[in-house]
Amino acid sequence: MSADPKKLIELFDAEVESFEAPTGTRFHALLPFKEGILRLRAKKASCRTIVALLKQLGVTVSHNTVARFCREQCAPPASNGSHRKPAAPIPPKPQPPAVAEMLSLRHEGGKLPTPESNPRGRGPRIADPRNV
Repeated sequence: MSADPKKLIELFDAEVESFEAPTGTRFHALLPFKEGILRLRAKKASCRTIVALLKQLGVTVSHNTVARFCREQCAPPASNGSHRKPAAPIPPKPQPPAVAEMLSLRHEGGKLPTPESNPRGRGPRIADPRNV
């Protein structure tokens, strides 16, 4: 199709103006019953119960279809953010005096205590079998 580009643009614009979105046929059988389905779900009716009631009226759908319908059509739109409240800021834990003393020595340019001055020594804390 090697027509004039301006003519093609005009034809395209005319198509855009006359375009109508196709109506969804996914839940066409359930749309007339939307209000009743909402009321039944508010009364805690299961999807299988709703299917049984609809079947009595001659509407054949599966419980999965009713569940999807309720989730997509009846539920309020979910926000993009999370539903959780923002966490409160965690206050800093008070440090034991020994750690605070070591940090203050480090910031003041003083020397840190040597392992010899530490009565416990290096290594893991192991229970003294005589005290157990």
